Amino acid sequence: MQHGSRRYQTWQTLALHESVAPDKWCVNRADLKYLWQEVWQAIQAAEIQPPLDGSDEFDRVDQQCGPSIYTINQQHIMPVTEEAGKVSWALMRHPDGLDCDLFISHAWQEGVFEFLSKVLHSWPADARHAWCCMLANPQNLDIGALLQSPSRSPFALALQASTYVLVVPNRHCSIYTRLWCGYEAYRAQEEGKMIFIARASNLQQIGAALASTILAGLMGIPTGACTKPLKQDWPEALLCLVAITVAAASATSSSNYCRMLCNRLGAFLCGFMLVFWHTLGSTAMISEAFGEVYLPFLAQIVVVVTSLCFFLLLETDRVSDRITRLEALQLSRGFEGTITKAACSEPADKARIFQEIGDKTDAVDHAISVLLTAGMSSPTLTQVARAGVDIQSAGHAEIALPFAALMTGLFALARVCFQMVYLYKVFFCLDPNSLCGRSACSRLRSVDELKR
Repeated sequence: MQHGSRRYQTWQTLALHESVAPDKWCVNRADLKYLWQEVWQAIQAAEIQPPLDGSDEFDRVDQQCGPSIYTINQQHIMPVTEEAGKVSWALMRHPDGLDCDLFISHAWQEGVFEFLSKVLHSWPADARHAWCCMLANPQNLDIGALLQSPSRSPFALALQASTYVLVVPNRHCSIYTRLWCGYEAYRAQEEGKMIFIARASNLQQIGAALASTILAGLMGIPTGACTKPLKQDWPEALLCLVAITVAAASATSSSNYCRMLCNRLGAFLCGFMLVFWHTLGSTAMISEAFGEVYLPFLAQIVVVVTSLCFFLLLETDRVSDRITRLEALQLSRGFEGTITKAACSEPADKARIFQEIGDKTDAVDHAISVLLTAGMSSPTLTQVARAGVDIQSAGHAEIALPFAALMTGLFALARVCFQMVYLYKVFFCLDPNSLCGRSACSRLRSVDELKR
C-alpha cells in the first residue's frame, strides 16, 4: 500500500518541519477522502482492530462512527508516517505545505468516520486547505517540544492563519471538556474568527421526512374526492383558516413532534382542498364587447400547490433544526459552562494555558456559550448576545418563511399584471368614444328600449 512518494531520514524529517511553517501543515478535501478510503481498507484487512484493553470496541462494518481517533492514530497514522520517516501525515502528502484556510477543532474520542463525514459536509465553499492536529503534527516525534509555549504552538499559529474555525461535535462528550480545545476557543475569540459547528449530511433524513409529508398530501386527495358530494357553502373558508393556523403553529412551535404533525396535517389539507375547493368553478368569465372569453381558473390550484411546497419546506426546516440542536447537544455534553473545569493530560500544559488566558476566562466561556446557543460564533454575535438580544439558532438559516414571503410578492405582482391587461380592455370598452364603447352603448340602448 503506497502512502507517500518518498522516505525521509529522521534528520530530514526534523529539517522539513523546521523549514515549513507550522500553519502550513495542512490537508485538502481530497486528502480526507483518501484517508477515509485507506482507513476503511485497513479495517477490512484487519490492520486496524479494537484495542486489547477494551477502550474502543468499534464495529468493523460501521461507517457511521468507526474507530476512535486514538485508535486510528496508534494503528494507522503512526505506522504509516513511521514508514515514511516519522514525518507528519500532512507533510507526507504535501512536503511543501499548504496555506491554512480552515482550522479544525475536535476531540480524539470521536469516531474517525463520524469526524470525516462532518468535516467533509461542513467544509466552507471558499476554503481550500485545513489544519487538523492529528494529521498536522508529527505523531512519531516529540510533540511536547512543540507545545512549550501555547501562543507559539502549531495550534495557535495555524488558528491565527486560518479564516474559519470548524468545531466538530461527537457523540461521546463535549470537546470543551478538553483544555486544549478550550484554548483553541480562546485563540479564536482573541483573533475574532468565525466559528461554525460541523454536522454530517442530513439529506437522507430530509428525504424520508419529505416522502412521509407527500404521502400525507396524497392521502388528502381521495379523501377530498369522497367528501366533495357532501360539501356545503361554508367549509372552504374554514379549511383555509385551519391550514393557516397549522402553518403558523409549525413555524412558531419549538416542539419537534408538534411541528412534524402540523406539517403532515397541512399537506393532507392541501391534497384535500385540491379536489374539494371549487368556490369559483373551473372557469372564469370576462365579458367584453367582442364576446365572452373563458379563462382556465388556475389560481386556486397554484395556491394549493404552493401551500403544499410551503409545508414541505417547513418539514425541511424541522429536520435541519433537529440535527442542528443534536449537534449543539453533543457539543455541550459534559461541559460545565466554563473551561476552568476542562481536563488536561499534562499538568504543565494546563498551567501554561491558564497563565496565558489570564483573566479572560469569562470572555472565552461567553464565546462558547454563544456558539452553543446560536450554532455559530462571531465577534458581532458575541456583542449582540452581550446586549441581551436573543440569538437562539441565529446561525441556522430557514427557507420556508422566505419562500412564503417571495411567493406572496409574486402573487401580488401577477394579480397587478392581470388586472392591468384585462381591466384596461374593460375600461376601453366602456369609453363611449371608442368603437368598442359605441358598440357597448348601442347594446345598452337596445336593452333599454325593449324594457320600455
